[in-house]
Amino acid sequence: MGARRGEGGDSAEAGRRFRIAPSRLRTFVYCPRLYFFETHMPAERGLTERFRMLLGTAYHAAAALLDRIRGSRAEEPVEASIGGYLIAGRPDSWRMDDGEVLVVERKSGRGPKAGVWLSDLLQAVAYAIALSRRSNARSARVKIVYLRGGSGEYSVGEDLVYTAMRAMEDMRLAAEGILPYPHRSPRKCAICPYREECYSLDEGLPEEAREALVEPGSWVAGLESVYRGRGGGQEF
Repeated sequence: MGARRGEGGDSAEAGRRFRIAPSRLRTFVYCPRLYFFETHMPAERGLTERFRMLLGTAYHAAAALLDRIRGSRAEEPVEASIGGYLIAGRPDSWRMDDGEVLVVERKSGRGPKAGVWLSDLLQAVAYAIALSRRSNARSARVKIVYLRGGSGEYSVGEDLVYTAMRAMEDMRLAAEGILPYPHRSPRKCAICPYREECYSLDEGLPEEAREALVEPGSWVAGLESVYRGRGGGQEF
């Protein structure tokens, strides 16, 4: 159903600006192959997942009300063009403080024991990039808050911006039909609704052919899934 890189992947939209939803960038960093399936063959959500989403919606609504009381802007549409990309979505909350953008993303799930999940962080970074462009901010920080587990606040430096933009480019390839890398792990694959389809795509592929593939998102495997603020972040 998807082309490997070098096998095609025609795109009539190649010359147009590619729309990036930061929440979808989070999915890509978590597992590029999951992003591919959700883009091209979305599965119906089960009852358990729908219930979790309902609880998450309630949590975010209550948090948004508190953020507004504290003077932040919450759940408002944000859109900005960055090169060939259009970043568009609704950050949980954000504010400007002396020329610096602070983006807050709240997660109803469990965070790591220390630091934050990289996928969550890059979602917030994408919002920070868009807001910085739109507001001409001199700098940006992002804060991830977990309902269960720790939280973290970090400066948005060149390393995070580069990683987010690199993910955006590979997302474009996956959206055009190029089959991306499956970032597999026992925990991820056990709960993935596309597990059978994902493994079937790689059946019969010789090891030498697999090693020669340049799959979008394969570099994700070289990153740590937990970000602990290398280069001057703050954890609390």
